[in-house]
Amino acid sequence: MKRIAVVGTRRVSPYGARVTEQFVLELVKRGWCIVSGLALGVDAIAHRVAIANGGKTIAVLAHGLDYCYPPQHVGLKQQIVESGGLLVSTHPNGVKPTPDLFRARNSLIVQLSEAVLVTALPHKSGAKITIRYAGEQGKDVYVIPGPIDDWSCQGASEVIMNGGIPVASPDDLIQCLL
Repeated sequence: MKRIAVVGTRRVSPYGARVTEQFVLELVKRGWCIVSGLALGVDAIAHRVAIANGGKTIAVLAHGLDYCYPPQHVGLKQQIVESGGLLVSTHPNGVKPTPDLFRARNSLIVQLSEAVLVTALPHKSGAKITIRYAGEQGKDVYVIPGPIDDWSCQGASEVIMNGGIPVASPDDLIQCLL
């Protein structure tokens, strides 16, 4: 199964949420499995859209499988399993998340994916670590440009200037992935 990482900000704007939903829906319709990190914002939207539309999703965790971070995603974590998705962790039960474990999780998200889609990215974001890993691993990074006055999308221009591939519609992305 084809897998694509979907990453972005935890504090997503209405624009960022909308484009995340649109792109993930089209990816799922075309048989792509969505890989993300079960975080607030873009990650949760991506997982939920995949599940709601009969797609597959993989949540990569920065802790043991017996823990849930953020705690409000206990239900989402269960929905992923019930829908036939996967929870992936390199950590044993009892391990709680730390900053270093989130960085390692981001690397694994890229390793499990053929490409990375950035849907909403402020200037300061942990998703930039994922983008760096994608470059190190030779994976393409696709970026949805955001409105210049939307703080949650202002990092997209920087990523594009540094080699990220801009995509203006789900069809643009699908054509690039072919």
